[in-house]
Amino acid sequence: MATPTPGGKHPAAQAVATPPISTPFSTSNHPSHPTFSPHGPRSVVPSPQQVKKSPANSNTLYGYPGGNHPTNSSFGQGYDSPNAAMALGNAPGLEGLGLDGIGSMGTPIPGGVGGALGGARADEDERRRKLGVVMDILKTNKGRLSEAGLERLARRVGLECLWEAHMGSGGSTRTLIIAGNALALDIDFAENVVKKVSLSFPESPEIVTRHTEKAGAILLRDLEFRPNESPLTKMLDRFAANLERLAQLDKLSAIPGLNCHEAIAGIYESLEKLHKWEVERLKDGGEMIERDGDELERTAMCTKSGKPAMHTRDRLGMSLDYWQEKRRIWGRTDEKVWSILVECASLPALGYLPIRISENWISADIQKADPPAEDMLLAPGPILDWLEPENTLLPSTEPSKSDAMEGVEQALGQKYPEVMFVAKFDPPVIVPYSLAAQIYHSTNTTIDMFQTTTFDGLMIPVLLGEPTPGEVRTVHREVTVPIFTRNGDKILRVHQPMLLVEKIDYGRSLTELPFSHPRQLVEMLPALRQYAFLSTLLGKSFGVSSKPVPKENKQINRKSKKAEFAAFMAKGAISEDRPMRYDVALQTQPTLQLRVGFQLKGRDANVLFEIKLNGVVEVVGQNILNTKARNEGKGFQKALTVADLGKMLEISEDIGIWLEFVKGRLEQA
Repeated sequence: MATPTPGGKHPAAQAVATPPISTPFSTSNHPSHPTFSPHGPRSVVPSPQQVKKSPANSNTLYGYPGGNHPTNSSFGQGYDSPNAAMALGNAPGLEGLGLDGIGSMGTPIPGGVGGALGGARADEDERRRKLGVVMDILKTNKGRLSEAGLERLARRVGLECLWEAHMGSGGSTRTLIIAGNALALDIDFAENVVKKVSLSFPESPEIVTRHTEKAGAILLRDLEFRPNESPLTKMLDRFAANLERLAQLDKLSAIPGLNCHEAIAGIYESLEKLHKWEVERLKDGGEMIERDGDELERTAMCTKSGKPAMHTRDRLGMSLDYWQEKRRIWGRTDEKVWSILVECASLPALGYLPIRISENWISADIQKADPPAEDMLLAPGPILDWLEPENTLLPSTEPSKSDAMEGVEQALGQKYPEVMFVAKFDPPVIVPYSLAAQIYHSTNTTIDMFQTTTFDGLMIPVLLGEPTPGEVRTVHREVTVPIFTRNGDKILRVHQPMLLVEKIDYGRSLTELPFSHPRQLVEMLPALRQYAFLSTLLGKSFGVSSKPVPKENKQINRKSKKAEFAAFMAKGAISEDRPMRYDVALQTQPTLQLRVGFQLKGRDANVLFEIKLNGVVEVVGQNILNTKARNEGKGFQKALTVADLGKMLEISEDIGIWLEFVKGRLEQA
């Protein structure tokens, strides 16, 4: 109710903004100008008598006993209306709420009401920003394994939860049912220990459900206690990562029209059909006819169209494996693998093609029966018969983003799905900028042209204390290389390589990329292998296992306890010889080349390698071999050839090991 003023001349409409009686906002001195009017008083300073008469005195102001007002400004004291205080820029602060550092609105802001509201908005934005930072930090903690922890995690990713209790001969059990649009996950607990995990896709076809048993086994391993784990230490990080992938696909699905699990399984079916066809061709290729199945599959993975896999290496989802360390050494299965992870994401804007659901991305014959002559000239291998599946349409009453992009008016009640395929590179691949632009162009994606990171800076980051690279960059490192003698003994030899980058080239780290057809992934694999192999070579000599070269004035011959223990664990001995020094020159344009320079029999030796597509190594220049010489009378050792130099680097994938092998062979010849 409006409070009558002493003058009694205020209209009823103006009395709405009038504060209660006995406040410092009394307008008795200005009966013709209501409070907050542009013609009202510009300065309001309450007198001691007014404060004493006001019910909102220092003992009860804003409900803070004892006058502990949350703001330090004197302008906020004596006001019984928070709105009135905010109008003068004196809103209560947040310090009294225990949110230190979030900011207060208690400081008067010049400019009257407009300035106060602007300051309030700025402080509110800052408060939201800091709360967002806190939430991002909290999201990284997935919690510990428990019934409540699993339920909390499932609800956080947007899935529904329901508990069911059971009684049996073994005692009581509880089942946590986690459900989404197209998935159901049952987790059985017995005395707070996970006993069983069952994953199902009720609305999905057989190409999806055939992989559920393998996926459930991965989720169960994520929730099982390992030997050194307990309910106090078992974290949900690995399980949370897999559950988030399931929830992401489920959230994007629109049952029954769009099932993202089915869309990814369809790509897997097509690429698996292609992979099996390529393995069969390798059997008929001559030199691979006597190889076993694992060797054939690895060769197809690293030289052909890759090897698709569903739910592998403790990760749910589809991956296209295309490279592996030590690929030329048969029998090794624990080496690092490079993959492309196939996932789905929301269609962000115009210009991206929407998802399509199909098992027939390639024909049943795989290879074109009668390809055009121009295609045969451009492609060295077989011409694959890729297909274009029909568009996937969803029921709708309004057009989607992709409809507007294509400029096509769909029939009433249909639209394109606002979902796209995404390829994630695991691990990321560092490539020159020109190659990155070609890859982005092949998937109709725009590349950011304003990133100016150098290729060598991405491949070998500058260590703390190293000088900033200029036009010519040199990198000095020290690394320990294992050497095996003829007697089978293992020796650890110290190398001090130097990398020279004469011509600076820009680079890009490929992390994820939208795509619309699996053909686009297969076509980029040869170039990805080329730089995956280069990253392995440079990583062995200049990567994380290396260290800066110690200064000359330090006593480096004295071994530390840590070095002695490392040598003992490696069952080898540190060689007491002086460190071996050699130079490596890197060139990315116009072709990818490495030049290795070292001392051989008292003279300068150089070998120039060219790393081609699919990680093939070819020696294009050298001065260490005499093609006419033969190792006659030197036992049964075969003379080295130029092809052997390249093949040995492919097998070892280590410049240091290659150098020790070559020097050992040639210095004894």
